[in-house]
Amino acid sequence: MIKTLSKFFKKKSEGFVGMLTKYFEVKGKVQNVMFRQTFIRGAMKRELSAGATNDPENESRVLCMLQGNEKTVEDYILFLIETRVINSWGAEIEDIVNREKGLDIEGYQVTTLNVDKFNWSPNVEMFI
Repeated sequence: MIKTLSKFFKKKSEGFVGMLTKYFEVKGKVQNVMFRQTFIRGAMKRELSAGATNDPENESRVLCMLQGNEKTVEDYILFLIETRVINSWGAEIEDIVNREKGLDIEGYQVTTLNVDKFNWSPNVEMFI
């Protein structure tokens, strides 16, 4: 994972100074364990924009994006890697891999724009 991280933060997005958009995939126990809601709520807590989509062909992978203050984006990704288990349903991150491209936020299944429109189970404790 350390090799992945050394490459992870090299490419900066263009646009506003101090703003960063990162596209990445999260591998691990990440589907059917409230990972997307937990990830999005953690982004909202940090005042970031975010999106997450389950990979329909690989249940151990979710495609994600984060956008916001550069340091906050980087700190949240490091937090996810270090914390690993992010909720009481056992959502567990094994690895985070940088992606060069991704979707606009509206292209993701769950986002900071629509997370409250879903009927989520209330029985999950988030460690974010």
